[in-house]
Amino acid sequence: MTERRRGLLSLPAPDAAAQLGLGLLDDAGTAAARLDDPDDPESLHDFRVAMRRLRTLLRGFRAELADAVSKKPQRRLRDLARRTSAGRDAEVQLAWVRDHRAELPRGSRGGLRWLVARLAARRDRAYASVHEELAPEYRRIARRLRRALLEVGEGARLRAPPFAVAAARVLRSQATTLGQQLGAVRSARDEDAIHGARIAVKRSRYMLEWLASDVPQAALLVARLRELQDLLGELRDVQVLIVELGDAVVDAAAERARTLHALARLATETEGKLVRRLTIPWAGAGYRALVRDIVALADTLTAPPPPLLARARPRRAMRVRRTHQAPL
Repeated sequence: MTERRRGLLSLPAPDAAAQLGLGLLDDAGTAAARLDDPDDPESLHDFRVAMRRLRTLLRGFRAELADAVSKKPQRRLRDLARRTSAGRDAEVQLAWVRDHRAELPRGSRGGLRWLVARLAARRDRAYASVHEELAPEYRRIARRLRRALLEVGEGARLRAPPFAVAAARVLRSQATTLGQQLGAVRSARDEDAIHGARIAVKRSRYMLEWLASDVPQAALLVARLRELQDLLGELRDVQVLIVELGDAVVDAAAERARTLHALARLATETEGKLVRRLTIPWAGAGYRALVRDIVALADTLTAPPPPLLARARPRRAMRVRRTHQAPL
């Protein structure tokens, strides 16, 4: 990940956003170059994360970069990211199945090999597509975005507020969305709200990470958001797995279907535990406190500096008058 930059808050917002964007393009480019290495299991994950960060930046600071970055490359980045989802989902599902195989009743393991082969084939097809198509396509998008970010106009700089003001606006908007999505999660059936909350958490976290070098209290909020993001991500993954197991049952023979039903029961139990972890500690006051703290940090970005205290004049040392005393 590109090293955090200091001193962004006082820069004109287009300049600061462009600097961040260029760094994120470097991160994504480095990850894209690693996609051709079959022995690098983290390359796709790092590529996806870098693209998400870049899209969050372009989306959040659309007003500041409107003259330089059109919506077209942003849409292309979104479509590109969606095409990497199948490989990532299959990889996560493979890991989950392997981690839970020992929990299956012995008579229900006959279809494991079939399911693992099915998921592995899907992962491999998706990775082949990433290697052959997506990485070159990303490089074409990146070249255009880099030129656009390097050409942020002087007029935009002169008219724009400092980055602190723009960042505060983005954080407040993100916090509102986060509160709405978390407040809508009541059960496992609220999948859209769970998915929306996960996206909102990521966006808020990325924004705070960009500020952490200049705003020390941002790091504490990043840690809280990362904890919540991990929980929401685990819940989303198991819900996608449940759908996949249902689809697999349709294609499976009877002896394999027993394995799939047993795995689906385990996944559903896991889903229930995760929902309880989400709705009990984070419900009500929990998520409201998080949202309130994000807004409070945004307020500090636009608060006027404290007045300078007038320097007190140093007191003159009291001079002791010496008197001559007659000797005793």
